[in-house]
Amino acid sequence: MIKTLLLAACLFLGCSPFFYAQAQGGYIEESVWSNIDPASGLASDFIITSGGDKLFGVIQRTYDYADYEQIEFEYNGSVKTYLPTDLRSFGLDNGRFFVSKALTESSSLEFVQVLLSGKLQLDFRKGKYYLDNGTDIQHLRSFYKDTQGTGTTKRHVKLYISTLKINTAGICGMELTDLIERSRIDEQDFIRILTQYHKCEGLPYKVHVEKIPFVKFSPTLALGAGIDFTKAPDINENTDYAFSNSISYRAFVGFRLHDFRRFPRSSFDLRLGYIRRSATLNASYDVMHEVVTGSHEFKESNFVIPIAYNFTLVKKADSDIYLGLVMSSWLTSVHTDVSIIEMNYLHGPEEVLLYEKKIATMRELSIIPGLKAGTNFQLSSKVKFFTELQVEYLKDFYSLELLNSRQTSINRTYVSVQAGIEF
Repeated sequence: MIKTLLLAACLFLGCSPFFYAQAQGGYIEESVWSNIDPASGLASDFIITSGGDKLFGVIQRTYDYADYEQIEFEYNGSVKTYLPTDLRSFGLDNGRFFVSKALTESSSLEFVQVLLSGKLQLDFRKGKYYLDNGTDIQHLRSFYKDTQGTGTTKRHVKLYISTLKINTAGICGMELTDLIERSRIDEQDFIRILTQYHKCEGLPYKVHVEKIPFVKFSPTLALGAGIDFTKAPDINENTDYAFSNSISYRAFVGFRLHDFRRFPRSSFDLRLGYIRRSATLNASYDVMHEVVTGSHEFKESNFVIPIAYNFTLVKKADSDIYLGLVMSSWLTSVHTDVSIIEMNYLHGPEEVLLYEKKIATMRELSIIPGLKAGTNFQLSSKVKFFTELQVEYLKDFYSLELLNSRQTSINRTYVSVQAGIEF
């Protein structure tokens, strides 16, 4: 009754019921959601004030957010903050469209993203989906319910399925039964169902996120260098070792998945890399009657496949700073130039025994955890420059063994820096 009186009053006063009533279903005209600025002919951010004025400008933001509590809108050189009570709607240059709406009778106005508008409107707010049929707004939800039997079990109650079936009832709804029953609480599933429903019914509709990719794909290239820090925690007190060179060089090619529609702070890297190093491992073993020394010259090659999850800490208009968790597969091959073991007797005959034998081996296949920190800068509209600092821990990567000494495992901490471009 109250809704009817409010709607009648709104119509009498000449206001638009689309923006006044709680339920705001119905096809939204292009003049409302269009983000093309008539002055420039280009896509732009815009707002529609409570008085109905449509202004084109810039909504200040660092990410492509799907949820806003307030917006800061730059227009004619000045910036003003707007709350849901101040606006009817606003839109972004990438096509996102928001309306000021109360999702429940007891809630206040919020900025709600409209994913699809038509006879049935699909809304999104803080990870939840809502169906607005013009009369009621219904939460598309599911829950688990305890059931009693031989033991307590949980039954998954998909309440959104019955909500969709009721709102699409009719011949077209019957054709969608299988699609609805197979659906998940997922943006694309809901958009697919409602799109087919409107097409079947011959009703106008608009998908407001059709031009926004779920994720952006960017190829990457990088060059860098690394340094090794080694430690043998269980080394015999009579054994010593040292590497002549701890610096290696690396190159990577791969791609980055970033700017996810739902998780704008997250990104993933998948790369294929090559790491090369030449060094000599010198080792010695000193016992009461003999001194054993060894020298192993080698060239180490590593094919590396790192997968990284990154989380952006700070983002500005043309740069961002991020931290990453890395998991890498290392496929290692070693070419030995020469490896000699020399044995000297301290007491007895003055003779030196030489053996041509490898004193070091390396793990051929390793799964390596790591951490990284990075930043990128916009070089042009299509190219970014990035730098990264990465730390990886290779447990028991080297094995050292002289003639009469027990085998010693050496851990390797690999610290590298790299710089590259992202297209």
